[in-house]
Parts: sequence; C-alpha cells; structure tokens
Amino acid sequence: MCSAKQQDLVDSYFRSRARVWKEIYEREDVDALIHQRRRSIVLRLIDNLGLPQESPILEVGCGAGLTTVALADRGHAVHAIDSVQAMVDLTRQAAARFGAEHRVITNLGDVQNLSFPDNMFSVVLAIGVIPWLHSSHDAIRELARVAKPGGYVIVNADNRWRLNEFLDPVRNPLHAPLRRMIRNISARFGRNASTPPTQRHSPMEFDSLLSKAGLAKVESVTLGFGPFSLFKRKMFSNKLATNIHCMLQNLADRNVPLIRVTGAQYIVLATKLNPR
Repeated sequence: MCSAKQQDLVDSYFRSRARVWKEIYEREDVDALIHQRRRSIVLRLIDNLGLPQESPILEVGCGAGLTTVALADRGHAVHAIDSVQAMVDLTRQAAARFGAEHRVITNLGDVQNLSFPDNMFSVVLAIGVIPWLHSSHDAIRELARVAKPGGYVIVNADNRWRLNEFLDPVRNPLHAPLRRMIRNISARFGRNASTPPTQRHSPMEFDSLLSKAGLAKVESVTLGFGPFSLFKRKMFSNKLATNIHCMLQNLADRNVPLIRVTGAQYIVLATKLNPR
C-alpha cells in the first residue's frame, strides 16, 4: 500500500474514533489498562530526566491531549501535533479545561515531514504513532532530527512477538505473510478493512532503526499482555483477563526470560548522540 493511501486510511480511522481514544483513559478493560499504564510509563521516563522548567517538548500524535496536559502541568513548554484535526481539537480543549493553554501549542503535523528546525526539542515523544505509518525509518529519522544533541526521544513499537497473538492461530505472527496476501487480494476487489493495517517490529529490529537514526537506547520497557483470544474470540472475562495481564506484566517487569520480550508494546527511551 502506498504511503499516501495508508495515511488517508489512518487519518479516517482516527477521525471516526477520536472520542474513543479520549475515553480509553477512563475505561477499566484490559486494552484501556494497557494504554493507561503506557502513559504512566512515558511520564515516569520524562520525570526521571530531571528537565528544567520550560523545557521544550514535542509530542507527535497528541491524541486526546492528556499526556500533553500532564507535561504542561509539570512546567514544560509543549508543542503538540497530530495528523487529524479532531485530535488537535481535543488536545486544545483539554489544555483549556485544565488551565494549561499558556504552555501548549497545537497544530496539524506529519511525523514523516516535521515543520520544525533541527535540534529544537529537549524531548521528542511519539507514542502510538510508528505502528500506523508506511515508513517507520523516515519517521524515526525526523524525530531524531528535531531533538537536541544529548536530548531524548521516547517512542514505541507494536511488538511482532506479542504473546497474546502468538497463542491465537489466526493472529500468529508466523502467519502474517498469508494474512497480508489475503488483505492485498481483498483490496484489489474494493474490500478494504475498516481498521488500517499496522506494522510490527521485534525489539531488536526497532533498536536497529533507532541506532541508524543516531539514537542510543537508554531504557526500554515491554508492556501489555492480552486480551487473549482464540480465532479472534475473547477467551476470558474482563476481570480474569485483567488478572492475567497483571500477573504476566509483573513477571515481565522482573525480567523473567521469554515473558519480558513478549509484551504487546515495546517502549524505548533513547538519547540523540552528539555529532562527531
């Protein structure tokens, strides 16, 4: 699928689900729990950097704006961009609602062609962005470009080896080429899925992409176990699914072999290397 067509599908998808992405931080199912913890991890990573007040931060893919507002509330100057106007509007509304609009600048933007000068931001944040893109390499290169030398990039990938999909025969990553072929055939006959295809990376592959863009990994986290399914049908009640996720996440946090690399998402804090 060409880059422009992929982006159109993604933008259309997020326009239709803008409110859903706002509400996900208020729900209590496993998907929501994973997204809520992802946000907490990102904020923790930034807090641990000990940035001075008014540090310039760029959030790419600002969504409903809750992370943007949290960063502004910490005293940072946040530029928040998204490719979907509905998301930009939600972020602007959230900033106004929490009295943070004086520290937030919102705009439409394209992660693969950022409109900012080189070396501008202390932290560049792109969470839930890379999996939806046609070219992860171009996007990561742009994220690195606008970060200051010695500054930081926080970014995540959808893990190719996520446990919950490995255990479902129709989601198993080993069958991905067959699913891709079926999807391409369907597209030729005008039968496009309502959800755009996303791309997966293994942690090692993603680390390599970051390295090629001049970024050095500082810390990484694997996050998210579930919901588990069999032939795309959920296997457990929400309560049991939540308990399973929490148990497996605890094992991953303790670096238990195999479990630690099979979370649904791979989050990386990287620093931009100083040019020689």
